[in-house]
Amino acid sequence: MTVRTLGNLLSLVILLAFSTTATSGQDKKAVEPKKSAAPYATAHAAPLEPKEEDKDQADKYKRLRVEFNGIKGDRVPAYLYLPKRKDATPLPAVLLQYGIGGNKNTDYIVAIGKQFTERGFIVLTIDAPNTGERRTKDKKSNAIIDMILGGDQILQYCGDYSRAVDFLLTRKDVDKDRIGYVGISWGAITGVTYVAYDERIKCMGCMVGGGNFLGGFNAKTAEKVRTEGSKSTDPVYHVARIAPRPLLFVNVTKDQLIMKPWAESLHKFAGAGSKVVWHETDHYFKGVDRAEICGSVIDFMEKSLQVKGAK
Repeated sequence: MTVRTLGNLLSLVILLAFSTTATSGQDKKAVEPKKSAAPYATAHAAPLEPKEEDKDQADKYKRLRVEFNGIKGDRVPAYLYLPKRKDATPLPAVLLQYGIGGNKNTDYIVAIGKQFTERGFIVLTIDAPNTGERRTKDKKSNAIIDMILGGDQILQYCGDYSRAVDFLLTRKDVDKDRIGYVGISWGAITGVTYVAYDERIKCMGCMVGGGNFLGGFNAKTAEKVRTEGSKSTDPVYHVARIAPRPLLFVNVTKDQLIMKPWAESLHKFAGAGSKVVWHETDHYFKGVDRAEICGSVIDFMEKSLQVKGAK
């Protein structure tokens, strides 16, 4: 499947995935959201039954393959990156999630995981539903469409993210007050809805994400969401709830998958505490220094989590 075909498919099915009955139009005025229950399930008290084994290591880090119980009771495989160090001081941690077609072993996620680890972060990246080791064995199914269509699976993503943080909080080497989330593309889109309702996440990096895919979110709808909540899985319905926690948007001017109005909708309705950065490149960050851009995201996470020595 070519990049163009994938992009067209993603643009088509993402509209179906986030169907909503909201009124049309858009207004920059946002409202302060009320506290309400998450649209996805959580199970903080449920057994995790974690297992771990050494995967590999380098001079500055080691990587473990871990697994634990997900929100629907199935096992969630993941990679855990641990910096090599001499002391046992708890470290900040990041849940790092990828785009469509990716998994915990995708090359750019591995590279970013290592980059975070070199800066003193513990990093966890999970195989979300129907990705990596959890990918369906049914050869007749279309993994991309199965992954995108239907809010139920999006909410399972969010529930498994919650269980991943439950797992991080069991570890003595994790600073429980300094946990962040970084999502790229689909990991950003699903991550916004997740982070909005989990205050254990103290800051978020949203890279090439977007929302308001049907153009139906406006100030009137925002007021209704504030008072009544929303069952929509479109992140624009939930992004305001992240405030005032720090939120970084990294978007690109030549995005083949996320149209500019989709990105701008999240920016407009994010509320206080958000920062927007645009880069002159495409969805895959071609022709630019990817490590430098990721480094700027790490700078933001360090500052937001008050990491000692942050730039």
